[in-house]
Amino acid sequence: MAAAAGAGASAVVLAKDSRIAKTRLGLDVRLTREVALQLAASTVRAALGATTIGQVVVVTSDPAIARDSRRVGARVVLEPRPLGLVRAASLGRHRALEWRPRSPVVLMVADLPRLASYDLDRVVTSQEAACRPVFVPDRDGVGTTALLHGADVRPGIAFGPESASRHRGLGYTELLDAPSGMREDLDTPDDLHRSGLVVAGREVLAAR
Repeated sequence: MAAAAGAGASAVVLAKDSRIAKTRLGLDVRLTREVALQLAASTVRAALGATTIGQVVVVTSDPAIARDSRRVGARVVLEPRPLGLVRAASLGRHRALEWRPRSPVVLMVADLPRLASYDLDRVVTSQEAACRPVFVPDRDGVGTTALLHGADVRPGIAFGPESASRHRGLGYTELLDAPSGMREDLDTPDDLHRSGLVVAGREVLAAR
C-alpha cells in the first residue's frame, strides 16, 4: 500500500460471494461469476493503490476472492456464510478498528468497475474536511456505494434498496460531488454496458 504504516484510513471492501452475486445481469452462470470476480479484484486493487488508505480489509465468503485479495496485500475477513451487506459491513468495520483503532473507516461495495485509486483518495479527503460521517450515493442517488466516518464514531449502516435516504436519516452527509468512479456500481445489464467491462465468450476483460 502507498500509505505509511500507522497512517491512512481503513478501506473495508464488501465482496459478495461470486457464486451468488450479479444474478440480475442475465448472463450464464460462468460469465456471471467471472464478472463478480473481476469486479472484486479491480476494486481491491484500486483501494490498495490509494495514497489515503493505510489498510484494505476484504469481507467475503468467496474462497477465490479471499485468495486473490491476500495475494495482492489485503487483509481478509471470512464470512462463515453470506451475511448480507449490513452485517458484513459491521463485521468488517469491527475488525478494521480492532487492527487500526485510530484510523478512519471507508465501507464500500466491491462492484465499482470504473473506480480509480484517486477517486477513493478524493472521497477520503472530502470526509476528512467535513469532519463528520459522509456517504457516497450511487449514480441514481437512491442507493449507497460507500460510507466514511472517523475512528471515534460508529454510525448506523443501512446498505440496500433506498439506502441513501436511510443514511441521511442516520446522520450521514451526502457527497454530491463524489467522482463517478465511486458512484457507478454494477447491478443491471445497462450498468454492464456502461461499465467498461467487456464480456466476450467466456472471458471478462477490464477495458480501461
